[in-house]
Amino acid sequence: MTTGPQTRIQQRRLARIVAFVATAALVCFWAALGSQAISAALHHDFLNLYTGGCMAREGRFAQLHDPALQLAYERRIWPDAKMLVPFVRPHVYAAALAPLTFLPYRTAFWVWIGFQCAVLGACWRWAYRRFGPDALLWGALSLPAALGIAHGQDSPLMLAAAVGAYSLASRGRNARAGAVAGLALIKFHLILLWPVAMLAARRWRMLAGFAATAAVLAAVSFALAGPRGVALYLAMLRNKDLERLSPTPEFMMNVQGLAASLGITSGWFLAAGTALVAALAALAIRRAPLWRWFSAAVIATLLAVPHVYNYDATLLWLPIWLTLFHSQERWSRSAAALAAVPIPYLMTLLDRPWSAAAAVCALLLLTALAREGLHAPPDTSKGTL
Repeated sequence: MTTGPQTRIQQRRLARIVAFVATAALVCFWAALGSQAISAALHHDFLNLYTGGCMAREGRFAQLHDPALQLAYERRIWPDAKMLVPFVRPHVYAAALAPLTFLPYRTAFWVWIGFQCAVLGACWRWAYRRFGPDALLWGALSLPAALGIAHGQDSPLMLAAAVGAYSLASRGRNARAGAVAGLALIKFHLILLWPVAMLAARRWRMLAGFAATAAVLAAVSFALAGPRGVALYLAMLRNKDLERLSPTPEFMMNVQGLAASLGITSGWFLAAGTALVAALAALAIRRAPLWRWFSAAVIATLLAVPHVYNYDATLLWLPIWLTLFHSQERWSRSAAALAAVPIPYLMTLLDRPWSAAAAVCALLLLTALAREGLHAPPDTSKGTL
């Protein structure tokens, strides 16, 4: 039975209404759930960001990553602080946070939450305009984004950098795409494999743009902090005595988290797991169109690098959207849907081995993309250049 143009218009209108209503319902649910985390956010995740901004506003860049001085600032902001929540971002990011600290602490917290919601909303708007109302609903399912925002994290900024880079690259603006991707260096460990993937795929213009942004950020940070400040930063990153820098490894959604959830302490398992991720990523980017290349780079980095928690999986929503709406393979779309639903991330709260669920889902999605790469014909679209 065929349908006329008017009927199709009504169906599309109904689909939009359903998507908007369902998205609004999910937003209300996440807001109610996230309200339970406000107290923890105030004396944990957001506290370290505000501390970094305060130290930058007072010109303490050379001592920015001094643990004792950070703790003194945190106790000045939050007198009940008992243990350091370290600020581990680069100096240039602390400078960007400085204007926020002209506001009282609690006011700044709500402004920060509102800003993160606006950034996430912009990413949803991009997905809606590119893929339609279904993409909006898939985005609203994101427990990692809701979790990160509620805890005062900045995970939507990472997603925005990835979305911006992909959007530019899909229009052939590869140098600009690399430059925007470089902005994600504010949490550099989450994009460590991106330049490697650019190199492997010979995306020279994108790599040049990325390198240019990296050079500017590094130069600004060095100018602000000097050699002593840079040395303190590197020392903090290597400091294994900072308890809150890498707590509860079983909560990580990477190879380390998978090992911890399974009760495996062997270094050989970590090495083999990382090698497996690298091999799957290499297959996934083989003859890859732009969407699969971006997806593989994001997923492989999250699985391979240390210190990746559930809220960092907000970055996964770009691969999820791209796979759901570009892939022709049922297995890939199914793996993307599984990685999108909240259940795997909620299972992190359970005891071992169930806490491995989020990492397993990401690994399944990367495996599905690798399967596509193994059988894919050469791609000749403009977006791969």
